[in-house]
Amino acid sequence: MSIFTKFLRGWQFRDSSPSLAVGDECSVFVAETNSDGNGHVYIGDTHLLVEGAGPETAEKRVRIAVTEFDETNATGRAEFIEVVGESSYTN
Repeated sequence: MSIFTKFLRGWQFRDSSPSLAVGDECSVFVAETNSDGNGHVYIGDTHLLVEGAGPETAEKRVRIAVTEFDETNATGRAEFIEVVGESSYTN
């Protein structure tokens, strides 16, 4: 085994459009919210509309459950579960 092969072992490329499945739960940051009580989450090029993520969740880390996902367009919907962390921004 060459040094180059040893150096690259275990490396992989990261996709900017992750594949999500209905029922997946993940922890994400809410980028923004709208007046309808929904939040917007961006994971790379993927956009999720999070139902129930009101203004109090903006720029916070939340736990969500995916309810719909269109892999072709990298869009979907999810349900808000809980706030799990604060923003890394300081005022």
